[in-house]
Amino acid sequence: MESQMKTARLIFIFIILASLFPDVKSGFLDSVTPAESLDDFIPEKVAYDYGRISGIDCSPDNNYVAFGCAIDGSIMLWNKTKETGSFGYNGVQNSGDIDILGNEPYNPAGLEFSPDNKYLLVYSNYYNPELFESHLTLYDVENKTTVRAHDMENNLINYVAFSPDGRYYASSYKIGEGSGQCTVNLWDTETGEVEKSIISDNYRVKSLVFSPDGEFVVISFEGHEDCADSIVFFNAETGATQTTLDGISAFKLQFSKDGSILAGENGDGRGLFVWDTDSYEVKSKFYDADMPYDLSLSPDGKFLMAVDPSALIVWDISSEKQILRTKSYKLDYVDNFNAAIFSADGKEIIVGLKATEDSRYLVGTKFDEGMVFIYNFTEIVESYYE
Repeated sequence: MESQMKTARLIFIFIILASLFPDVKSGFLDSVTPAESLDDFIPEKVAYDYGRISGIDCSPDNNYVAFGCAIDGSIMLWNKTKETGSFGYNGVQNSGDIDILGNEPYNPAGLEFSPDNKYLLVYSNYYNPELFESHLTLYDVENKTTVRAHDMENNLINYVAFSPDGRYYASSYKIGEGSGQCTVNLWDTETGEVEKSIISDNYRVKSLVFSPDGEFVVISFEGHEDCADSIVFFNAETGATQTTLDGISAFKLQFSKDGSILAGENGDGRGLFVWDTDSYEVKSKFYDADMPYDLSLSPDGKFLMAVDPSALIVWDISSEKQILRTKSYKLDYVDNFNAAIFSADGKEIIVGLKATEDSRYLVGTKFDEGMVFIYNFTEIVESYYE
């Protein structure tokens, strides 16, 4: 009886702690079933000898990886289906066929492939206390040329998105002034003309994404004066408001492929949220990543990945367990993480990082080399659950 009472008290204490300190729950789960480490897996492909990696995307057909380099503003296009020989460490293949698509005027902040793999949309920002400017470039992937560019004053772009049919691309266009109104433009991909604008009584856009069926443009706004933070579902054709989630905002909004899950980084920096799009209720919360540099939801909506400079974490959303957690200071080849994304088929994770001076993978000329690694995520999942 006494033993049962002690057990009951421990469970009660854990419930109280979990409600007051959400990271206690995840910490407990992780201690019961500890996560895997990247150190236990060998990357299948590596690109090396670049400046700091500032953003990564994988083409929908899984053939290309694009990434930006913050040091010189270059945008790199990697055809990962082509190999040029052995990397020389445990049989890892080297970077294959890589081209420079162009150079951005500011540090590249992010990029996205069009659904038909034809275009790459890249955004970069410049800001100081008196001046905000953003630059948006549309590249032709096959011809490796610049299609067009948009320069915008009084604007900061935090995210861009293509409509599922590739007809439009969207970004913020103007930060709110005076009245607090901010503007999001939808450009016609073929002509570059503004097809429609969405104007909101808020200060700025933190994130935006199209729903997979193309019916909605979902925009996260930072509030202004009397307007609270919000996430708004706009009808993509009419601009009419369908649903508003008041009092919350999010960076890096992403849908699962079937549209049933929406994920994002809490706009106030406290945790990562996953919403059920039928009920608009929060399905899961993860508090053990502090203001991550990058966030990626697996296409099937089962896994969530985040990186900050010191850690890369992958969670199983349904169980809320960490299946992969890597601290940079525990890896002898990583100084810090910069970006990470799931491949379009969900079978790989693609990681941008800064290598250590004595990294066993270091073969380039830069002692603080920027590198992109591709890991077999299927192998990681099977290793955790075996």
